[in-house]
Amino acid sequence: MGIRERLLAAFQVEYQEHLEAIRKLLVELVKRKDGSGIAMLDESFRRAHSLKGAARAVDLMPVEQLAHKLETLFARVRSGQMRLDKDCAGVVNRTLDVVEDWVTAFVAGETPPEIADAAAHIEAYLETGEVPAQAAPAPPPRPAAPFVPEEILAAVAAASAPPPVVSEPPPSEPEPARMALVTEETVRVRAVHLDRLLRTSDELLTETMNQRVVTADLLAVDRRLSELDKQWRRLRKLSAAMARELGDPERGIKLERQSEMLEQELRVVSRQARLARRLQQRTGWTLRQLGSELQQEVRDARMVPAESVFSGFRKMVRDIAKESGQQVEVQVLGLDVEADRMVLQGLKDPVMHLLRNALAHGVEMPEERIAGGKPAIAQVSLSFAVTDGRLVMLVEDDGRGIDFNAIRVKAMELGLFNDAEAAELSRQTLLDLIFDPGFSTNRSVNDLSGRGMGLSVVRETVTMMNGTVEVLAREPQGTRFRISLPLSVSTQRLFLVGCQGHTYGIPTEGIDRLYRVPAEAVKTVEGKSVVYLGNQQLPLLSLAHLLALGETAVKVSCNVVPLLVLKNGDRRVGVAVDEFLSIREALVKDIGVPAAMGTMVAGGMLMEDGAVALVLNPFEIVETFRKSGSIRVLTTVEKPAERKVPVILVVDDSLTTRTLEKSILEAHGYIVRLAVDGIEGLSKLRAEHVDLVISDIQMPRLDGFGLLQAIKGDPVLKKVPVILVTSLEEREDRERGLALGADAYVVKRKFDQKELLETIGQIL
Repeated sequence: MGIRERLLAAFQVEYQEHLEAIRKLLVELVKRKDGSGIAMLDESFRRAHSLKGAARAVDLMPVEQLAHKLETLFARVRSGQMRLDKDCAGVVNRTLDVVEDWVTAFVAGETPPEIADAAAHIEAYLETGEVPAQAAPAPPPRPAAPFVPEEILAAVAAASAPPPVVSEPPPSEPEPARMALVTEETVRVRAVHLDRLLRTSDELLTETMNQRVVTADLLAVDRRLSELDKQWRRLRKLSAAMARELGDPERGIKLERQSEMLEQELRVVSRQARLARRLQQRTGWTLRQLGSELQQEVRDARMVPAESVFSGFRKMVRDIAKESGQQVEVQVLGLDVEADRMVLQGLKDPVMHLLRNALAHGVEMPEERIAGGKPAIAQVSLSFAVTDGRLVMLVEDDGRGIDFNAIRVKAMELGLFNDAEAAELSRQTLLDLIFDPGFSTNRSVNDLSGRGMGLSVVRETVTMMNGTVEVLAREPQGTRFRISLPLSVSTQRLFLVGCQGHTYGIPTEGIDRLYRVPAEAVKTVEGKSVVYLGNQQLPLLSLAHLLALGETAVKVSCNVVPLLVLKNGDRRVGVAVDEFLSIREALVKDIGVPAAMGTMVAGGMLMEDGAVALVLNPFEIVETFRKSGSIRVLTTVEKPAERKVPVILVVDDSLTTRTLEKSILEAHGYIVRLAVDGIEGLSKLRAEHVDLVISDIQMPRLDGFGLLQAIKGDPVLKKVPVILVTSLEEREDRERGLALGADAYVVKRKFDQKELLETIGQIL
């Protein structure tokens, strides 16, 4: 690639940054009612100045000319000679649109549009301070309430606040051309390579999880060799005694020598097996850590700004509106918000459908808007933000809004409802209909709409990515669509539940509340199960019934039903499961699922034992629940009594000590969890049920005293007993541990396996 090609490639990135920054600053400046906004004016001037220099560097004279006029305009506003009002903003936006159109055509190898009219337009405004009468009307004044919701503007402002800029006077002479300096070294990587790297890191992490099985097998071999050694010693003594009784000392000596050789060999094999197990255990742990770090780095590398996918959408909407004879001002905010590239790519078609839908169904022709008391120029907005760890995208317009009567009439035409039923339909039910395949209120089919597939494709695509799409109220007129998605398509925070002997993961963002309710609290109303939570009545069904698992009764303990309240927008439903398990971060991978489960299954996650647990889409469960025509009454059966195996968490930074204590405890029937320091131990305590903690004191990050203090200071964890096992023998250390709430204090030098087990038995 030659120097000019490299400069043009850099310019394509840089000029878009300058245009987006100026547009965003304009929105803020026009809204501003207090203060001078001099810092934002300085930044706008600097952006126009940098755009001019960059265009000159690649010899794009038309862009340089328009950028110079923008620079002059901002300089006059900054000096107080001109006022930045709605007319001035309209002139700037028109000039920016022409720059964008010119560069887009130039890069595509097409003939760029003439800039003479745009140059004359801004020049006339600079001379008179008024928009030329023959020019297109300026953008209408903005409503008192900002068109873009405050939550989006706040998120955008926080995510993209410009760096402080030193103001500079407008140059009297043109400055030498220079490109913007790059402050961080970057490289270009093909997206396909990142996808392959992510798949490879996923497979690597899967393999490292399998290493735990190998560790357990080696541990079993180690134990069997130890037991074999004990059995052999007993056999050796017995054989020696038998040889003496037979009165054959020579044969007894030979037997003794053979036994000694075999015993030595057995010890060598046992020692090698033990060393191999410890090495494998350490290597497996290291591989898991490195695999997790690699995967996180790859996921971070896949995070790209929304601009990389949606930068051309403003121009697309303007071009479509122009072809249809509509006048539209397009705002695109939050393009610097970052998300997984696959999430943004998956959103591309749904967003395009929604924007085209806004033009086809919402935005009126200029004459219709004027007749209705609206400005001739319509407002269409696309905005991105991150809210509660999820990507939120809004598509809005100030057009006609939702025609509920047209939806009702179309539903009757399709035979979905009769006249009486249609008259009783709620607004929410009518809104749900517009997402059904083949449903369209347009009477004619054209390039924009009429086939009724757009919104159904939107919902289907968003649902498959574990997201939601809603139609929200917008005042005083217009339509607002809200899409919410995970920031990443891979790792998600999941709540694990048990149902009919299977484990299922449910993304936590789809869960509103968790309850354990008495079985008698479940009521039947009109043949359907409901549960009253406070003053709210929720429909209720078992997860087994929703997934068509055959037996649908919920298996309960002590007549208590574990209940998840799932949410989708304003809707809430209760789903009963057999048990709550734990919360964990996990990779969600696309897998083949039975067609009967439809889109309720979002993928699968790998469990520690190598099994695959299905990950469910809570939002689609709510929709399936709502549409289900055969609701069964919830039934429960009591689980057979099971012996509860205590779970003990061992917290120690020494691999040897952890291994020793784990071996002792597992040999006596306990379930053991491990943590390398107090921070990890506290995290595991909060993620899953633990009956007892055995902790060292001297550890990095958070020591045993700190862990003990955190446990006893937590209302949820304070009843969990803690045994401190440490090499600290001083009396003051013991007194400090007991004062902080330790249930027992064991010194390692005097470590006695029997004493530890007796202490645990007394506590549990």
